[in-house]
Amino acid sequence: MTPSFGAYLAGSLSLVAIVASLGFGGYWLRRWVVPEFSGALARLAEIVLGLSLFVAILYVLGSVTLLREGWIIGTSIFLGLAAGLLGRAQAPGDVTPVTPPKVERWPFWIALAVASFTVAEWTFPSLLSLDRGMFGGDTTWYHMPFAARFAQDASIAHLHFTDPMRLVVWFYPATSELINGVGIIVMHDDFLSPLLNLGWLSVGLLAAWCIGRPYGVAPATLVASALVFDSGVLVVTQAGEGRNDIMAIAMLVAYVAFIVNGHQVRRGGTLVTGDVAETGPLIDRGPLIMAGLAGGLAISVKLTMLAPVGAIAVAVILFNARELRTRVNTTLVLGASMLVTGGYWFIRNLSHSGNPTPQIGYGPLKLPVPDQMPLDPRPRFSVAHYLFDPTTYRAWFFPQLENSLGPFFGLILVVAFAATVYVIFKSRNRMLQALAAAALLTAVVYLFTPLTAAGPEGTPRGFFTNTRYLMPGLVLALVLVPLARPLRSDKGHSSWTLGFFTALYALTVLTTPQWFPRYIVGTIVLTGALIWVPAALAYRKRNDAITPLAVAGSIAAVIVLAIGLGRAQQVQYAKNHYSEPRLFLQEGGPVKAFHWARNQHDKRIGITGGGEIFFDQFGFYGRDLSNYVNYVGVAGPDGQYRLATNCRDFREAVNAGDYDYLVTSQYSWDNLGSDFAYPYRAWIKGDPAVKPVLEEDVSPQPDYVYKLSGKLDPAGCVGAQS
Repeated sequence: MTPSFGAYLAGSLSLVAIVASLGFGGYWLRRWVVPEFSGALARLAEIVLGLSLFVAILYVLGSVTLLREGWIIGTSIFLGLAAGLLGRAQAPGDVTPVTPPKVERWPFWIALAVASFTVAEWTFPSLLSLDRGMFGGDTTWYHMPFAARFAQDASIAHLHFTDPMRLVVWFYPATSELINGVGIIVMHDDFLSPLLNLGWLSVGLLAAWCIGRPYGVAPATLVASALVFDSGVLVVTQAGEGRNDIMAIAMLVAYVAFIVNGHQVRRGGTLVTGDVAETGPLIDRGPLIMAGLAGGLAISVKLTMLAPVGAIAVAVILFNARELRTRVNTTLVLGASMLVTGGYWFIRNLSHSGNPTPQIGYGPLKLPVPDQMPLDPRPRFSVAHYLFDPTTYRAWFFPQLENSLGPFFGLILVVAFAATVYVIFKSRNRMLQALAAAALLTAVVYLFTPLTAAGPEGTPRGFFTNTRYLMPGLVLALVLVPLARPLRSDKGHSSWTLGFFTALYALTVLTTPQWFPRYIVGTIVLTGALIWVPAALAYRKRNDAITPLAVAGSIAAVIVLAIGLGRAQQVQYAKNHYSEPRLFLQEGGPVKAFHWARNQHDKRIGITGGGEIFFDQFGFYGRDLSNYVNYVGVAGPDGQYRLATNCRDFREAVNAGDYDYLVTSQYSWDNLGSDFAYPYRAWIKGDPAVKPVLEEDVSPQPDYVYKLSGKLDPAGCVGAQS
């Protein structure tokens, strides 16, 4: 079931061709849209432009059921080259790039060391996932099932119902899963998925550097961001997983970087620090386009990005100029570019349910929302529920914040809060004030977000993993600290700020190492490719010590090394991943069923029943991801998907799926005292079309695999247990 070497080589070369073409397009589009950008900021803009072009291509192909290997490769190469030629024809030739203040050697080396350590720490769980598979709950519940379904259907237009819960995850934005799906299509398996978040991490660090770049404090903003990027909760939940928080945060930081740097571009190299320009906008059209594309990408990945992206967008529109006409132009430019990259999933939701965000009813607007059953993975308490409960702070919040942010979590949170308050009330730069307010708003929204303190009342077991919803606001607040005027007023103050963040980073990350000696070589290779090689090329280019030929040769060497090492890793991944399901079924669940499903090929598998079955459903797709897996439920209006509540409806739902096999637990819900614990096994037992394959008596309830040899008889429900 391992893809052949020929398929691997063809897929690898196809990816190289796609990236090269989009890189060519991104470079020349950047020379056209923001020709003033230079250095790291230019590279960030090229990444965002290339990614935006790629995502737009995938939106179109996926909407017309053409998300197939040939179409993806051919269209990406053609449009990447075409965009590059267009940008080359339109790019002005008389623009002088804005040169930022020069960074001294020792701050540069500190930033390089922190970035290297952060990426290195992420590589260990990533390489571990390449050995055993991705076991994060959200990864196996809906992130990777979405990616696999996109690859199987060649379409992103339809909803994929994964469960009957009221979270309606099938309405979540899914650009991260779409990109994962492309990896599956081109490489014929998902072995690149555990590595993808390393790329987004690197982009996030680059964007953080760019925020401090026009102020001469880029190393400090990078190190400040690393306190979040290398936090315990992000390493645990994102590294080596299919979760999408890191991509969303990286795009949010890029969004902020383009807004901050837009000031400098507007004045041709002179930093603007006043409220509003006397004439014309503070931020010109080019940087606004870049900000809109990055902000759109952020909201196309995660719904929680709507608060910070929206708040910043409103502030940019209000503060960019005094004139109404300029504000209208700002709205059109920012909104249109944001719509290109961020509007697709909300438009799709609107077409299916009449509501762009079906999780929200919008009060007096009375937009339709799916009438879901009140089923949740855990009781849906928010942090705000416990704001005045000191016992919960001592027993849960403080210990888990330490796990999430390290032993100095209190200092980190105080510094972040103080920075936002100071910038809001003391800064003379309206854009920085807006960014600080957005950071504070994101934190407030986090407090009231359902499930941030999920779990039985008084026992918020979901608090740790969901502190990741706080991270966007926290990273925005921390990167503002070095931008505060008193801390960058002279070389001494900026040096002390960098030293403070470096010491805090060292004390934080060194208390929670996650190092595995057998992965040292892989860590060196990945860190070198993502950090050292780009940093060396940029450093030497700035000092005019490297030629274009040397740049091309260095990149080619990295590609050849990656392709050479990748094949062995792909073979190992195909052999070993998900071979030990107990690693992610620690609380019980269908261990035998996962062993059985791993070796199935091209089967239609219906799943239903308790949480372990649907939370870990990606394991049922098989080693080669050829199994078509669906949760058996009853669809309704507005994107609704509920449990079948009687025997006849259940049998008809099974028949509608035309399944080869059915995997179910004894009851439909693990809480056997619930009104929603229907006897699914009893409803199908005894039907002549059902043949038992295996059963296992596990916690929290037994589960079963049945082979289906035909249609179930709804009339047979008369004698079934109810």
